[in-house]
Amino acid sequence: MSLLELLIGSTVFAAAASSSLQLWALAGAAAVAEERQQQRMEQAEAALVRAETALRRLAPGGGDCTTAASQVLQVLAADPLAQGLARVLEPSASGDGVVLRLVVQGEATPRQRLYVPAVLGLCGPVQQQGGSGGNP
Repeated sequence: MSLLELLIGSTVFAAAASSSLQLWALAGAAAVAEERQQQRMEQAEAALVRAETALRRLAPGGGDCTTAASQVLQVLAADPLAQGLARVLEPSASGDGVVLRLVVQGEATPRQRLYVPAVLGLCGPVQQQGGSGGNP
C-alpha cells in the first residue's frame, strides 16, 4: 500500500466517522427535545388538575354567578405555571364561566377548559332549608 492510498483511506475513514458522530448527535438532540416536550405536556396536564382542585376547594355558595366567575378568574390567575407554559384566561362566550387556555411551547393547539361557577356549585339560587313544598 502506497502512502497516497493510506492518506486517501484515512481521509475517507475520518469523514465517515465524523458523519456518523454528527448523526448520533442529531438523534440524541432530537430525543432530548422530545423528552422536554413530553415534560411540558405533563406539566400542562398537572396545571389543569391543580386548577380543578383549587376550584373544588372553594366554598359553595348561592349568590351571584358574576361574582363567582370573578372569584374563579382570580383563583385560576393565582396558580403558578412552569416554564414553557402560557396561560390565557377569558370569559366564556355565554358569559357564565371562565375559559382557561394553556399554551404549551412547541404545540399548535392549546389545552383548554371551561369552568362554570354554577356547575362547580359556587353560585345559583339559594337553597331553602327545610323539607316542605317540592318534589321528593
